[in-house]
Amino acid sequence: MTMSSMVETSQEPISYPGYFGDKRLEARGTSILANLIEKGTVMLNQLATNRAELVGASRFFDNDKVSVDALVQEATTRCQQNVAGLNLLARQDTSEINYQRHAGILNQSDADLGPVGNNRDIGFFLHPTLVLEEQNGFPLGFSHISLFNRSWEKETKEERKYKPLPITEKESYRWLDSSFRTKELLSQANRVTIIADREADIYEELVTVPDERTHLIIRSLQNRCLADRSEKLFDRLASLAPVGSYQLTINQGQKKRQPREALMEVKFTRVHLARPVKLSRSSYPEQVELFAMEARESDQTVPEGEEPVLWRLLTTHEITTLADAAQIIYWYSLRWLIEQLFRTLKHQGLDVESSQLEQGQGLKKLVVMALTAALRILQLVLEREGRNGKPGTLVFDTDELAGLKILVKSCEGKTPSQQNPFPEWSLAWAAWIIARLGGWKGYTKAGPAGPITMKRGLDKFNYFFQGWLLQKMCA
Repeated sequence: MTMSSMVETSQEPISYPGYFGDKRLEARGTSILANLIEKGTVMLNQLATNRAELVGASRFFDNDKVSVDALVQEATTRCQQNVAGLNLLARQDTSEINYQRHAGILNQSDADLGPVGNNRDIGFFLHPTLVLEEQNGFPLGFSHISLFNRSWEKETKEERKYKPLPITEKESYRWLDSSFRTKELLSQANRVTIIADREADIYEELVTVPDERTHLIIRSLQNRCLADRSEKLFDRLASLAPVGSYQLTINQGQKKRQPREALMEVKFTRVHLARPVKLSRSSYPEQVELFAMEARESDQTVPEGEEPVLWRLLTTHEITTLADAAQIIYWYSLRWLIEQLFRTLKHQGLDVESSQLEQGQGLKKLVVMALTAALRILQLVLEREGRNGKPGTLVFDTDELAGLKILVKSCEGKTPSQQNPFPEWSLAWAAWIIARLGGWKGYTKAGPAGPITMKRGLDKFNYFFQGWLLQKMCA
């Protein structure tokens, strides 16, 4: 597989200079975000160290000068600063943020809140695009973050005559909008591959987003008509003979899947997708040339009563060999990173849905800031084995690294296997210390530390760090 050269990146200190037009607000926002990352919580009474800080934090989220757009701009600008010359993957996805357990303090007339997936609970939706290094999948930040909510009085698709609507008037336009914004923000990158799931299988996306430096990998949803054949896309793929296979480990705990080593058979071909009939009067091209591939589990390994694992992917990358197909599959499989990000944001980490802010705008602002904190935890988890050579300054400032230096000896054991094996000041070195503080035993056989362990370790480190700073000030 062809891989690009890794370019070292660095991260500027987290701050909001010039984003709100008020230096006091910018300082308050910087303090809140730093505490959110260090303490790993969205509860304001835990972020604040005294009554004044609690009042200040509440006012920050209520202040109209602190807009969601300004917070998003700050987050995406930091990513933009680290992408020049790189080959990148940009993974889009949507997650609902559900506040039903706090429905009693929320107002259904709030314009920033509405029904979520079950059409009953109150909340909104988060749609970020996570930017990864193509070479190693390491997350660098976000190229776009959108938050949107539905209306309680929203008509059904049939009532709205949804299908004939132009794509710009549909909720699914978020996939195209995020793609266009990603192209703009990452304009200094060498190459960008935008990756999305089946909801992004939109003809308008396929024909308007790609260019000489922008590619797509989209999981196929629709059995589309082919412009040069009477058979449809899925039938065309089914008619092909496999060109190779690979083993896919299905672990314990996956929904509706028994653990096993699945034998995945791979097919691919060049296709010409026909323009949908509903777009026949549009200016979009009558057809688009792409490569289609299928990875389907062999009947040999499918348990009785279970559907085979099946991925059908559309891509603008050329696929001529099994190695090319394997590369596309690997890039698409990195979707687990954004899924892990959502878990860290919610159930397995920051528990953002536990916030008791009472206004939708404030909740959306807090989610953007918490997303930045969840990214830091994810970066720490991914660098725990030192595979990417990232510096500790990507997550910690110099004072915090000095605090970790004090703690490292107390975290090490007497045997060589319990010594920190990573270069001092590297992110892997810091992650090892944080993992030990979080309860990780330090032995390889114990398995790597996950996001919950890292968050627990960050909590303990913060308690130590605050006390250490206080002692320095009193000395």
